[in-house]
Amino acid sequence: MDPRIVYEDVKKAFDGKVVLDGVSFKVNRGELAVLLGPNGSGKSTLFKMALGLVKPDSGRILINGLDASQNPLEARKLVGFIPEENILYESLKVGEYLEFIASIYGVKATNDRVESIVKLLGLNEYFNQFIGELSHGTKRKVLIASIMLREPPILILDELFTGLDPASARLVKTWLYRAAERGASILVSTHVLPVAEAVADRVIIIHKGRIVAEGKPHELKEIFGAKELEDIYLEVTGYSRELEQLTKALYE
Repeated sequence: MDPRIVYEDVKKAFDGKVVLDGVSFKVNRGELAVLLGPNGSGKSTLFKMALGLVKPDSGRILINGLDASQNPLEARKLVGFIPEENILYESLKVGEYLEFIASIYGVKATNDRVESIVKLLGLNEYFNQFIGELSHGTKRKVLIASIMLREPPILILDELFTGLDPASARLVKTWLYRAAERGASILVSTHVLPVAEAVADRVIIIHKGRIVAEGKPHELKEIFGAKELEDIYLEVTGYSRELEQLTKALYE
C-alpha cells in the first residue's frame, strides 16, 4: 500500500469546542475514498488541514510524506483542492483563469488539451466570459477544469457535485475513475449517498469529530446487515426515527 494522504490522531478545537477528536485514516495511491458526515462533523476542517490552512492542535497530516503544517506550500503543489464554496478570481474571464492556473503551477498544456477540457465540461460558450457573471454550477465546472488541467497526484474535493447537472456529474465521475486508475489519491466529500456508494473504493463516516465507520461499501453493508449505504449512515450518525414519525404526523 502507498498512502498519499495520512491523518494521524488529529485533534482540533475552536473556542473550546472540539471539532476533531483523534481522527486517523489514510488514502492510498489509486484509491477513491469518500468522506461522509453531517454538517459540522469536521469534514471541511480536515480538508483545510491537508493544505496547511488550519493547523491541528495535536496529531499530524501527511501529504505524500510531507507534514502539511510544516510544509504547506510544498503540500499544496501536490493537491488539487476544490472547496465547498466556489473560490475564484471573478474579475478574470474563464480562459484567463485557466491560463493563470497553468502559469502558477508550471503546467505546459497544449491548446488542444485546454480545448478538450473546456469542451468536455461545456464551457465553450463561457470561455471569454467573466467568471463573476457565471452561475454557481458553471463556476464549479471552471474549478474542475483547472484541476483537470493540472493533473495533480492528490485530489481533495469538498462537496464536489454541488451545483452540477446530471450529465456533468456523470462526466466528473468518469474523470475521477480515470484519475484513480492513473494512480491519483482521491478524497471526496458529498451529501449525495447514492453517488458515494457508486464511486467509493472506501467510505469513511465521521460524526461529532470521530470516525464511526470505515470500509468498502459492500463490507459495511455486511457488517451492519444493511441493504443501502444510507441505512448505515443514518444509524451511525444518530438519526432519530421519532423525528421522522413527527414529520409524518404533521401531514396526517
